[in-house]
Amino acid sequence: MIVLGLNLRTVFASLPPLLETIRDDLGLSATASGLLTTGPVLCLGLLAPLAPRLGRHVALERVLWLGLAATAGGLALRGADGIGWLFAGTLLAGAGVAVAQVALPVLVRIRHPQRTGVLTGAFSMSLTLSGTVAAATAVPLERALGSWPAALAFWALPAALVTLLWTAPAVRARPLPAGDVPHRPWRSPLGWWLGAFFGIQSAAFYATLAWLPTILQADGYGERDAGLLLALATFVSFVPAFAVPFLAGRLRDQRAVLVVTVVVPVAGFAGLAAAPGAAAAWVMLIGLGQGGTLGLGLLLPAIRAAGAAEAGPLMGMVQCIGYTMAAAGPWIIGLAYDVAGNWTVPLYVLLAITALELVPGLVGARSRRGARSPDAALPRTA
Repeated sequence: MIVLGLNLRTVFASLPPLLETIRDDLGLSATASGLLTTGPVLCLGLLAPLAPRLGRHVALERVLWLGLAATAGGLALRGADGIGWLFAGTLLAGAGVAVAQVALPVLVRIRHPQRTGVLTGAFSMSLTLSGTVAAATAVPLERALGSWPAALAFWALPAALVTLLWTAPAVRARPLPAGDVPHRPWRSPLGWWLGAFFGIQSAAFYATLAWLPTILQADGYGERDAGLLLALATFVSFVPAFAVPFLAGRLRDQRAVLVVTVVVPVAGFAGLAAAPGAAAAWVMLIGLGQGGTLGLGLLLPAIRAAGAAEAGPLMGMVQCIGYTMAAAGPWIIGLAYDVAGNWTVPLYVLLAITALELVPGLVGARSRRGARSPDAALPRTA
């Protein structure tokens, strides 16, 4: 599960440190570049319900294998010459990530219900580490391999290896019994609140991932240093990405945890706008907060579902709503720059988006009468 998660953010994080080079090479505007980073996020939203539907007919392990294979193929296509291949490969990889990212938390809830919190934390931690490694090595890979297409395509290699690793579990796995086939939760108000929270926090995350290096370069940081600062933000996020689900999964009410994880990145964005010379401190705050909200976004649908049978469709619904909303994040920031002509306004837009997470988050994190987390409700097993 962890090595799978380590391959689900490379398609997003490997591109931003090279975005200025790609824009210059292909003649892309800031808005068009935002669409390049928005495309795979939109795939996450539109295709999120696909994994639970596939899980009704085939084993979830095979669904994960399919998502990994599509991710590896899309990453390889980005190495072909031309803007068409760049967009096509990015979209295919985004589709593969969409399937795998929904299927794995559902697999955790169904196969290991007594360890939902800790395994969700391990998965979200691996997602943040994936972004860290990809962001930190993007520019060195470009220089070592001689071109940005080769640097982008490099990430197809580890994805292909993990696809091979998952082949044996996928072959051995069996579909869920017919009685465990879940229903659709689209009439649930809670599902919409959770989807809105997931969408706003994801919009802030992907907009940060897409534009933070460019913002830092505008403040005088070099391409390499900007990429390393993005890597720092994603690196520090792995701690709360693991710790927040682990701890929050043992609480009936997660609102206090939510407030802390939102206030911290708001302070980071405000500091970056006011004092960019201390960027290292501010990006750490941003990363810490975004890691925590990611962990909550993945955990809340799992622990708010009435049972394992509802976990799949609720997770699919939440991520469908969330990533469809999140797809606008990078595009909005690119548009804000094109309109304002500077990066100060986009920074405050990011701050406002982050603060807005509190509105749906406080509803979704509130304790429900009689609700208990799977970690607390079930006995530990060896």
